[in-house]
Amino acid sequence: MKKAILIITSIILVAGTYWYFSKLPAIAPAGNKSANQEFIPVVVVPHFDDFSEKRKELLADVGKKYSPETAVVVSVDHFNAGASNITTTKKTWKLAGGEATPVEALVNQLADSKIAGLDEASFEKEHGITNVLADVTTNISKNFLPIIIKDGTSRAEVDKLADWLNDNCNDCQIIASVDFSHYQPNALAKIHDQYSIQALSGLDFDKIWQAETDSPQALYLAARIADKRSAKNFNLFYNGNSGAEAKNDDAETTSVVLGYYSDKQSQTLSQPSSSFVIAGDAMFDRNVWQRSKTAGFKSLFDNFGTRVFRGVDAPVLNLEGPVSEKSIPGIETGSMVFNFQPEIPSILKYINVGAVSLANNHTNNAGASGFVSTKKMLDQSGIKYFGLPTGYSEASVLRIAGEVPMTIIGIMTLENFDQAALEAKIKAEKAAGQFVIVYPHWGTEYAPKHSASQRQMAKEWIAAGANLIVGSHPHVTQDFEIIDGKPVVYSLGNFVFDQFFSEETQQGLILAGTITKEKITLTFLPTKEIKVKPQLMRGAEKASKIKSVLDINSEIGFKKLSSDTIELIK
Repeated sequence: MKKAILIITSIILVAGTYWYFSKLPAIAPAGNKSANQEFIPVVVVPHFDDFSEKRKELLADVGKKYSPETAVVVSVDHFNAGASNITTTKKTWKLAGGEATPVEALVNQLADSKIAGLDEASFEKEHGITNVLADVTTNISKNFLPIIIKDGTSRAEVDKLADWLNDNCNDCQIIASVDFSHYQPNALAKIHDQYSIQALSGLDFDKIWQAETDSPQALYLAARIADKRSAKNFNLFYNGNSGAEAKNDDAETTSVVLGYYSDKQSQTLSQPSSSFVIAGDAMFDRNVWQRSKTAGFKSLFDNFGTRVFRGVDAPVLNLEGPVSEKSIPGIETGSMVFNFQPEIPSILKYINVGAVSLANNHTNNAGASGFVSTKKMLDQSGIKYFGLPTGYSEASVLRIAGEVPMTIIGIMTLENFDQAALEAKIKAEKAAGQFVIVYPHWGTEYAPKHSASQRQMAKEWIAAGANLIVGSHPHVTQDFEIIDGKPVVYSLGNFVFDQFFSEETQQGLILAGTITKEKITLTFLPTKEIKVKPQLMRGAEKASKIKSVLDINSEIGFKKLSSDTIELIK
């Protein structure tokens, strides 16, 4: 009898336990994701309203797939108005559908953490939040947390914010309100955007931080959250820019990248690629120094900006002279012996140059000790260097890691060098799967066309395996040629120099490009100097300059993509 009672009691307890737990809500992953629902903790949208319909379309699509409790809307602090580097607010927004007020508890928690300041005034004109908020509250969640981050905020500070959001806002979706390449011609914006998309796709935090956007901080934060929540698949929804929409190759553009991080990959991204921006001769002594003494060297780039070299794997120029460790008087005459002020490497860093060639006839102007100090000063600013003032060695070689790895070899041909050793290195790098760029200092000064010796060297290097040759030294741009299917740009001319005696010596060319396993895309960006300040050419002036370098309409050996861009099959 006792045994029967025990059995019945056990059955009742098991049944009761089963009934109790069956009434509890199902335990779901972060974001209340059901078993068959896509997990989307991060969305990237623009605040640039020319693409507002694309933004609405993406957020509507994401809202159908995933429903977070709260949306965290993050933008750059466009006006540096915040009381802190990172700022939040309790401000109420008046939108077309009514008022929208942030989640007060979350705002207070974030402010109490001291990671963000609390300030309403800094959000009054902040279109990075205002422009996207109606779409977010309509499609994602009416609960939101607004955050703005000043440009210049450190990675360490953004990492702390990412940790806080991950720990305290588990059921939140990050809406990164970010515009991409700014103020550049359509073709260059596309190169920048391809770099950004691949950085996002690979969750490459270093590259995301270097991407050409208006807020690397907001984009980096978004990628950090995606990584922490194991939603590592970046799904590209749309990429475009205002110049392409207007069918204008010269207009200053704003580009957009829309997409989201998910636990599912719904789309295959474009072919892996690497990119470069290569400029010609840069000299910072003589009249360049004289005209920068009052306003500072940064003023040289008032008309050029800091974005051209940003957002590519290899941003390179030819540094035409040594850098001193100490402040020096500087040359006021037409002397041909240069020595640059100690702040020059930091100026190169300011405009986002990542590497310089030292393979030229002015690198040794301060002697062997000056060459040592130049490398030391470049190291201190995080600028890579390659090439020697004479000869060839392993120091002539720079390797760039990327989706398509590159090797850039700087060689000063005006002095004797070991041609056999150079060709052997080209062959070895090619065999190792590298895309080989030879960057020679060669040719005849002020000659508008290449010489027979330049062409002969180019043929030999291409026969050894070089994929692209880009030259410096003549101080004027020279012509373009395709040899055995490989492009040769004989001279980029001057980037920053003080040769005022001709129009040609105050003009130059920047070569930008994207490399895939199958294709090379080259974009020609002519520049001119106004009182030693470089700027990009536009319109008829740009078209005329490009035509002087190559007849882009001939399409012999290449395909014309636009007025400034060609494509070659590798």
